[in-house]
Amino acid sequence: MSLFEKAQKGDISAFEQILIQYEKLIYNLARRVLGNNEDAEDVTQEVALKIYRNLSSCREEGLLKAWIAKITHNACMDLLRKGKGKQADSLDVLGEIGTEVAEQSEGPEELLVRKELGEHLEGALTQLPPNYRALVALRDINGHSYEEVAEILQLPVGTVKSRLHRARSKLKAILLEQNKGDPRHN
Repeated sequence: MSLFEKAQKGDISAFEQILIQYEKLIYNLARRVLGNNEDAEDVTQEVALKIYRNLSSCREEGLLKAWIAKITHNACMDLLRKGKGKQADSLDVLGEIGTEVAEQSEGPEELLVRKELGEHLEGALTQLPPNYRALVALRDINGHSYEEVAEILQLPVGTVKSRLHRARSKLKAILLEQNKGDPRHN
């Protein structure tokens, strides 16, 4: 019996192992959609509870990642609709990006380049509307297929592709605008 099947039958230890496996995905998606750490932590807790209560409704183990991402996205959108989300806190997010980059870096020059790139990208992401942030986070950051993103967001695949194109175009425009004000890029 797989971990997934055990968790569906109420095995708390199996559920905890699944939660540990997906907790970072949940938090990172929530942080990118909501734009701040505090709300992302709240949503992560809420999603963990929803997964526990509804795991039996996930049809098969192969769909678990997309199912969890869908629950996370819906929880983020609910929070934003209620207007309870905090203001985007890009400095906290950038600090975490810098830490993630430092862990992956091979040398000081590469660290600096990656950190600056991460800061520009994360800052630009916080300027996108939440629905565009969700698309970019799901497809480009978390690596979901177009079909998975369509299922998570309950949209046709064509709509996902066209909106993602618009989101990327808007993100590119934001990044170009940021570079205009940077004397190193003139």
